[in-house]
Amino acid sequence: MKAKRAEEMIARSERCVCKQCGGQLEIRIIVYNKYGGSGAELYCPHCQKIEYGTEPEIYRAAKDFVDCTGFNHFVDLEETERTYLLNVAKVGEILSWGTKYWGLTDKNGFTIPLQLSDEDEE
Repeated sequence: MKAKRAEEMIARSERCVCKQCGGQLEIRIIVYNKYGGSGAELYCPHCQKIEYGTEPEIYRAAKDFVDCTGFNHFVDLEETERTYLLNVAKVGEILSWGTKYWGLTDKNGFTIPLQLSDEDEE
């Protein structure tokens, strides 16, 4: 079981990016408490947090959506770089759910070839 989880984590760290900043993920040993609880987790060194990640294409689409529409899920927070990143992550979560729901992604990424648009829509 542990070997299978390790293989999945390695594959995800190579394929996925942080859903908040788009940065590369690393596998790190995380100490959960001072009494010795620890385990390997995917980690974003830029955001300094444990992060499961998302497909890079989903991150790009989420970032483009927030940039083009001004989407703001966190209206009670001051508009800062941090809230911008939180909004990108939120849209990425929604897109990830949709792609999984429609069968376009599974645990190995996209199940079909993508045709990404390079045009900026206004």
